Amino acid sequence: MKSLPFCTAILFILLALVAEANDTAVNAAAAGPAALGEFVGEESVIRMVSEKIDITFGKEESRVHCTFVFRSTKKSGDALQLLGFPDFIDDGGVVGTITKMVSRIDGVEVAAKKQRGYLQNDNQSAHLGDVPEDLQAVPVNFHTIEVKFPPDRDVIVEREYTVGNGGSVEGDTTFFYTTETGGVWKGNIGKAEFTVTLDGWTVSDLAFEDGPQKLEPRRQRTFSSPNRSEWKIESPTKMKLVWENFEPAVHESRRQILLKTWVRKAE
Repeated sequence: MKSLPFCTAILFILLALVAEANDTAVNAAAAGPAALGEFVGEESVIRMVSEKIDITFGKEESRVHCTFVFRSTKKSGDALQLLGFPDFIDDGGVVGTITKMVSRIDGVEVAAKKQRGYLQNDNQSAHLGDVPEDLQAVPVNFHTIEVKFPPDRDVIVEREYTVGNGGSVEGDTTFFYTTETGGVWKGNIGKAEFTVTLDGWTVSDLAFEDGPQKLEPRRQRTFSSPNRSEWKIESPTKMKLVWENFEPAVHESRRQILLKTWVRKAE
């Protein structure tokens, strides 16, 4: 896998939202696990076989249940991997701090340790400690767990958490999840399945560029991503999306789930 401009994507979304209103915040705490050890070159020795992300998008906050299936490619012996789940530090412009975090390994709950670190801009590598003065990076708090990966079986890692939504004074609400942190795992991600349950919303409340337009184009400046046509709409409050055999380092259309509601119409 190649390096990823992770913070570029975050900043792009933030700046796009700021263009709509002066008082803007974006949910930026939803990200998959980053590898903090057991590397060969730019990649971990562990492959992410699949990920299943269940999102309940509420009015004020969202609940997320992630299930990751990993497989070691180490030829002999166990691989020990520190998994860090990024939680972006609130600097006054970004909201979405993770709360109610629960982590499990093969169904057994384990305690996560909160450690200060950063995601390096140029190669998307994750590191513990403070950002060096001469390095461009995104400071984060990692919720870390240590996982042992035997050479002969899959390991299932789960995390459940609640995260505050983003939005602006114009009345829109946003949720963001990135798969870009998956770029450092070995090879392609085999399958990613996303399920969105809308709590207090319906699909018609979500702003899609390729869906029915509720506002004039200049009023709604950013839209949900991916487009509505990629989602399977199962009901007015539920939709699903599946990506297979993708590399988030190079597949730009497979890097994010952004849920965004329509801004309020002018009075």
